Amino acid sequence: MATIAQLTDLHLLEDSYADRPFGPRARLSYLSFGRRLDPQERRRRAANALEEARARSADHLLITGDLTEDGQVEQFEVLAELLSASRIPAERITLVPGNHDAYTDGSAFAEALKGPLRPYAGASSIGLPLRFADVTIVPVSTAFHQSPLRSAGAIAQQELEALARIAKDASLLGQPLVFAQHHSPSRLLLPLLQWIDGLAEHALLSDLFDRCPHLHVLHGHTHRETNRATRKGEAARVFSAGAVVDGNCPLRLYNASATGLWPLEVDPVNASGAVALAA
Repeated sequence: MATIAQLTDLHLLEDSYADRPFGPRARLSYLSFGRRLDPQERRRRAANALEEARARSADHLLITGDLTEDGQVEQFEVLAELLSASRIPAERITLVPGNHDAYTDGSAFAEALKGPLRPYAGASSIGLPLRFADVTIVPVSTAFHQSPLRSAGAIAQQELEALARIAKDASLLGQPLVFAQHHSPSRLLLPLLQWIDGLAEHALLSDLFDRCPHLHVLHGHTHRETNRATRKGEAARVFSAGAVVDGNCPLRLYNASATGLWPLEVDPVNASGAVALAA
């Protein structure tokens, strides 16, 4: 049995954000509406969440997008510092981008994996399956460059084709297959809201769910913890976690085995501690 930890929506800021030119500063203020522009507080919340993740007996940590507030390289540098300070081995961390990570540049996350996040690139290669004894995890990107007025997600055609091949891979049957992504695979009720905030390829993922009963999705974006079934009468296969930036018990743990994937209750770390993520 494998245990997966999930954190999401860190929305990290660089310390020097106030020195930005007017345009990028205005974009940041808009994107942070309702959240204080406090780099140190966001660092603290992320550090605390990573510390809690390290204290759990998890085999792998997923951080499912909106790593930064708007994808500036300095924000990815802050993330790299926090991950290094957490002492969680890099090979046990998978990062995927969210819409906030692409507002500055659609290639910002890919460039960060070549730069400050390079130690984490091996386990964060988009579309490359990570095979464990009891579960297979696939990092999925739903991020693309768009106006700050939108928060939608999209998956590139080439990646969609790869995901379909992975979902049908006979060698992966008999254990959970987990797509780690930022946006929910569900369709939003109102067409305009779907265009603004939904995942464009929701119908294709729904088809994969119908044909692949071992498929699960762990996502962020909603800033709340949910468990959702994709078909009436079946167990939940789509899960989301609360946002780290909100600071309200954001860590989620899941167990994976041949019988499926299911969430665990996370109790506060007690004085006796727990089996650490780090070796």
